[in-house]
Amino acid sequence: MLKPSPRFWHIRTNMANRFYRQCICAACFSYIYLNLKLGQCVMNKTGKGSVYIFWFYLFLGSFLLGVLIMNMADEILLSENGIFSQASVSRLKYIEVDSGRFFGYVLKHRMGEGALLLLLSTTGLGIVSVYACIIWQGILTGMTITTAIIRYGIRGLLLLLGGMFPHQLLLIPAQIMLLGWCYENCTRGHFQEKYSPPYYKGRRQQYIRQAIGLVWIIMVIIIGCILESYVNPILISDLVKIF
Repeated sequence: MLKPSPRFWHIRTNMANRFYRQCICAACFSYIYLNLKLGQCVMNKTGKGSVYIFWFYLFLGSFLLGVLIMNMADEILLSENGIFSQASVSRLKYIEVDSGRFFGYVLKHRMGEGALLLLLSTTGLGIVSVYACIIWQGILTGMTITTAIIRYGIRGLLLLLGGMFPHQLLLIPAQIMLLGWCYENCTRGHFQEKYSPPYYKGRRQQYIRQAIGLVWIIMVIIIGCILESYVNPILISDLVKIF
């Protein structure tokens, strides 16, 4: 017969959890600090590639910040009505998606965000908006992945992959291209002397290449929205049966 746990067991468990979270906090903050310092050094170099490297470090640091948030506020965010709750996942088994209306909603949402970034890229706040978008996406990614793993383990990763496939194969590259387009548009118009020399020889060539690049990005986003509205719901409806 198993003996009951001593009374101080729960106290020791809480102390261990608190120590575990403090270690995670310290590791995340240290890693974020080192990434930002390294990214700062990278930004001192010239070339477009160094900008994307800095974005990667910024995203990685924000991702760890999202993991940190979920570990610190799990009692609130992982409640019965929180992210990826069993009730919300169970409802997905019985939801019938109107693909046409869903496509309109998704397209409006994606295009609205893109239009806002494009508008801000014509002002001095364009670079700030690009960085804010990267940080926000990194935090959301860290929180989402952490929540899925805490709640469902390996099945949570499957749910995430199912929710991202196949539309994110197009939308993620399109978002990176859009951020790059906005960054270049802002630096060219407001910080040209500080960041880089002129990109093109003539204004006409510059505008044509910008327009072609923007049209290409919009086409990729539209195709991604079509996949998200008509293909992804079918995959999700089959995937949630294992939960």
